Amino acid sequence: MWYNPGDVISVRVSALIVHEGIMTEHGRVISNSRRRGGVYEESVRTFAEGRKVRNRGALTGVNPNMVLARARSMIGRGYDPVNFNCEHFVRTCYGKSPHSPQKRLAIGTVALAALIAAL
Repeated sequence: MWYNPGDVISVRVSALIVHEGIMTEHGRVISNSRRRGGVYEESVRTFAEGRKVRNRGALTGVNPNMVLARARSMIGRGYDPVNFNCEHFVRTCYGKSPHSPQKRLAIGTVALAALIAAL
């Protein structure tokens, strides 16, 4: 698979969880990983852990060098599943509002389960 610097790549971790990262110009990935405890740069192979890698391309037309500069400036920043997970990280690097569709889905699922249990 061909990757361009700044491309967002992802791997499915479970039925509901997808892990995202940003490709570098050297064929490595910068991501915010619970496993690593924060923002970290690693090989695609280590990032994927044997899972199929999906190339999602660039999120916006922002210059890839700017995206990578933002990503590298956050290396070492800690992981927070609620306020700074891999989706927050990728969107912040692209200059977008940091949000996490997976977090919203999880909150909605828990709320629905609580509602059903209360009935």
